[in-house]
Amino acid sequence: MNLILILFVLFPRPELAPVGPAELTAAVRIQSEQAGAASQSFIAVPVADRVPGRFVVGFEVGAVDAAGAWVEQQGGTVVRADQAGGRFIVADFPAGDATRDEQLAASALATGGIRYFEPDVRVFATALPNDPYFLPYQWDKWVMYGDEAWDVVGGTMDVKVAVVDVGVDYEHPDLAANFLPGQLGYDFIGNDNDPRPDNTNIRESFHGTHVAGIIAATRDNNEGVAGWSLVQLLSVRVLNDSGSGSTDVVASGIRWAADNGARIINMSLTSASSSTPMEEACQYAAQHGVLLVAASGNDGQQAIGFPAALSQCIAVGATSTDSRLAYFSNYGPEQEVVTPGVSILSCAPGGQYVQADGTSMASPQVCGVAALVLARNYGLSASEVRAILDASAIDMGVAGRDIQYGYGLVNAKRAVDLAGAYAAGRTPQTVNREPYATDGRTVIVRGGAGLPSWIEQALVFDGSGRLVQTGRSGLRPGMYFVRESPKSKAQSPESGPARRLFVLD
Repeated sequence: MNLILILFVLFPRPELAPVGPAELTAAVRIQSEQAGAASQSFIAVPVADRVPGRFVVGFEVGAVDAAGAWVEQQGGTVVRADQAGGRFIVADFPAGDATRDEQLAASALATGGIRYFEPDVRVFATALPNDPYFLPYQWDKWVMYGDEAWDVVGGTMDVKVAVVDVGVDYEHPDLAANFLPGQLGYDFIGNDNDPRPDNTNIRESFHGTHVAGIIAATRDNNEGVAGWSLVQLLSVRVLNDSGSGSTDVVASGIRWAADNGARIINMSLTSASSSTPMEEACQYAAQHGVLLVAASGNDGQQAIGFPAALSQCIAVGATSTDSRLAYFSNYGPEQEVVTPGVSILSCAPGGQYVQADGTSMASPQVCGVAALVLARNYGLSASEVRAILDASAIDMGVAGRDIQYGYGLVNAKRAVDLAGAYAAGRTPQTVNREPYATDGRTVIVRGGAGLPSWIEQALVFDGSGRLVQTGRSGLRPGMYFVRESPKSKAQSPESGPARRLFVLD
C-alpha cells in the first residue's frame, strides 16, 4: 500500500477528461451516459457480473415506502435501504430468467415513485501484478491505467505482435513464454531463423528486447517487470546490433510480419526520409489488416520521422514523468497519440533489466494496449482498433487533436472498455444494413471514406475543431466530428442529429 501511495504522489494519473470539443460526447463515455438514463429503461448486465437475484431499486424523494411495498408485492425481500443521498433499495428476488427480469423492470418503471431498476453489480479490489519491479518503477503502466485495464482483460496468444527492430532475446525469462518454437521470427541481417542480437556486448543491442518487454513481459510471474499483454511475439531483425539499417530491409521485415500473421507491428525506428519500398510495404501490411505503430523520432523538433509520418502508421510521441511532451520527442500534424517514454524499465538481453528513454519506448506502449483491445474483441479491424485508441485517449495540451499530443495520452482502461462495448453490441448498432453505425451520439463509417447517405449536407471538423469540408466524400482515415448544417437537419433514419464521426477507411 505504501508503494502504491508513493507511485500516486510521484506520478499522478491525468484526469479522464472528455475527448474533443466540450459540446461533443466522447465515444468511450457512451456506456456511462446510457447508464445515467436508467429511469427510462432496464440496464442489461452480463450474468457473470451480477450478484445473483439481487437488484437495486431507485426511488424518488419520499417514496421509500412505496418502493418497498412494490418489492414485497413482487415477492422480493428488502436487504437494505439508502435514504440519504443515494435513495435506493437493495432487494433480493426469487431466481428467474431474462424474461422475468424484464417483467420486473417493466413493472418497476411503471410504478410511481420508482426512478430506476437494475441488477446489483459485483465489485472487486483492483489486482496488481506481483512482478517485483512493477510498483517501484513502472510508472508508465500506472499513468496509463494499466492496472484497471488488467482487471478486464490480460491478453491472448492468439494476437501476434511483430517487433521489427534489432532482434529480441527470446530466451529472456520474462519473454520466453511469449515465443513459440519454430515461430520465433526472422533475421534479415543474418538471413536465418535466429532473430536475436549477435553481439549483446554492443550497447544498442538491448533495444529490441527492451521494446518486446514493454509489450509483453510476463505478468504475475514474480519476475522482473510487467508487460502490457499476453501475446505471441515475433522478432523481426532488420537492424544490426548497433541499431543501424536501411529502409529496404525494414520493408522486407514489414512484409514478412504481415505474411506471417502479425496483427500488430511495432517499429521503434525512424528515418528522416521515406522510400518507395517502405511506403509500399506499409500499404501492403495495412491492406492485410495489420495495425502499424511507429516512433515519431527523438530530435525534439517539428518533424515526424518515417515510417511514423505515413498515413498507414500511428505516430507515437513520448511523454515524461510530468505527463508533458518529452524534450526529445518529435511532434507535428501526423502525431496521433502519446505515451510515456522516459525512465522506462524493461528487459535487456541475458535476463537483465534496464531503463531507457525515447519514442522507441513510447511506441510499444501503444502496441501493448492495442493487443489488450484485440484480446477484448478479436474481431475488430486494425482501423477500428486505431479509432478506439484515438477516441479513448486522454486529451492533453490544446483541446482536441494538436501537433504535440495528437489525440492525447493512450488510456488502457478506456480503450478496453470501448472495445467491450463493441463486443457487447451496445455500440455501434447497425443502421439499415449500411456500412455505417450509430447509437444516437456516435457515427462510425466502416468501409469507405464518406458520410452516411442520410446526411445530405454537414460540416465536418477534425479533432482540433478545424473545418475540413462540407461534403460526403474524400475523408482520409481518422477521427472527425460532424455538425448539422443550417441547410439540413442531418438526421439518421432512427436517431437524432449525428454528433461524432470516425472514418475507418
